[in-house]
Amino acid sequence: MSTQTEATRSMTFKLGWIALLVISALATLNHMMLPVYGERVTFAIGWTGYSLYSIVVLAIHFRRGERWAWYSTWILVIGFGLPILINQESYVVAYLIAAGVMAVSLLLTRPAFFQTR
Repeated sequence: MSTQTEATRSMTFKLGWIALLVISALATLNHMMLPVYGERVTFAIGWTGYSLYSIVVLAIHFRRGERWAWYSTWILVIGFGLPILINQESYVVAYLIAAGVMAVSLLLTRPAFFQTR
């Protein structure tokens, strides 16, 4: 297996990892509140599950430095960026900004996952 057991703990890794974790946690809280805003319950459950899964991957596997977790976190970035293509409501801009911050955070953590030995 080609995964690392422990990612390098540089300041850029910590900064990127914490930013990803905070955005995922805030997104989970936001998505839990979607039924209060009048959204469909199934829609809210889907987004909440999506965000909870990202927290689990980030808190455990990403922190360990497993490469698959780095790659799979890009799915989160894509999921946050896609709503801009689907509708043009005002909240979509927040998702796009979050996707941009997550992409930069992932690029900050890249050296910890792909360093040469």
